[in-house]
Amino acid sequence: IHSTVIGEVEKGKAILRSGAKVGDLIFVTGELGGACAGLNLLEDGIFYSNQAKGWQTRLILKQLNPIPAVYAGQKISKIATSMIDVSDGLSSDLINICESSQVGANIFAAKIPLHKKLKVLTKDFSEQFEFALNGGEDFELLFTVNPKKKFDKNFDHFFCIGEVTANIGIIELITDKKTTILQPKGYQHF
Repeated sequence: IHSTVIGEVEKGKAILRSGAKVGDLIFVTGELGGACAGLNLLEDGIFYSNQAKGWQTRLILKQLNPIPAVYAGQKISKIATSMIDVSDGLSSDLINICESSQVGANIFAAKIPLHKKLKVLTKDFSEQFEFALNGGEDFELLFTVNPKKKFDKNFDHFFCIGEVTANIGIIELITDKKTTILQPKGYQHF
């Protein structure tokens, strides 16, 4: 199923993928990986029903009934330099911002917010991280902000996961022990 949403925005008010600048901070509005984990459960034959455990139901609903971050988007639009929804996976959607803005990014693995129920699905941290990094359909917002902008209390619950760099098209994933070049593995349209 494919859907298209059409709307209008006041001239000069649209937040595009192409507005990120070197030095901007990179944020995400919420936890990642839940929708991909829900899809994984569905593919394993666990369906939304009275027999599903509570944690399974929460993950399945992340896949079947996503809630767009509309209110957050309205707040973010006042200071964001670029923005995209996380529908194809964090790695793929971040490269879209980087390529459109002609920038790169450093992402800190420890700062990426994993959906809380991933720990119940799998104890393997690398699998949890894979869901969050490359799974899609979370419909959280990924956005960049000039660090000189004044943040208000509305931003307290967002997660700063990295910063924009001058390395055009290169995303570096930084862990405690090493830095690696991140290859986007989320959904590829073409």
